Amino acid sequence: MRNKILFSVVALVLLIASAWLLVLSLRASALPPIDHSIKTQYGVPILVRRVIDGDTIELINGDRVRYIGMDTPEEVDPDKPVQCFAAEGAEKNRELVQGEMVTLQKDVSHYDLHGRWLAFVYLTDGTFVNLALVKEGFAFSYPYPPDISKAPEFAAAEAEARSENDGLWGACSVYHTSTGRSQTNTLH
Repeated sequence: MRNKILFSVVALVLLIASAWLLVLSLRASALPPIDHSIKTQYGVPILVRRVIDGDTIELINGDRVRYIGMDTPEEVDPDKPVQCFAAEGAEKNRELVQGEMVTLQKDVSHYDLHGRWLAFVYLTDGTFVNLALVKEGFAFSYPYPPDISKAPEFAAAEAEARSENDGLWGACSVYHTSTGRSQTNTLH
């Protein structure tokens, strides 16, 4: 009987260790394959396959999601040079969500002009990813009508990060375009 219990405990430990290694491998550079059988739905947890940049992710099914209410410096736009703090914003986003289950919350619009889902993104522990990136100075508040229901939260988070010189606010020159959009200086 004692051998059976010992065997069961060892088997359970090995199972838990294997599951943990699987989770770690998903978070590492090896990307899981795209699974088109999984459907993206607001309010239903789904796995983040990879981070595209500071404000865009790709889900396990290949769908892309653009975070709403905020904007990060550009890193992958072929029409723009790489901007100050773009790599840091993308890396912070990667730390937060890559290989993690997230839940998408809709505001008004379903998709942007590029066919990406538009969403407020939450981790399973309740972390509001969009807001966290603004609070920590990795992103600007960016109200883009009609998806502006949380604009006051984003504006307050940006004001706090700016006053503390957090993230891009302490590392970059920030300017506003003719449309009022915040941008950082480009890297040379």
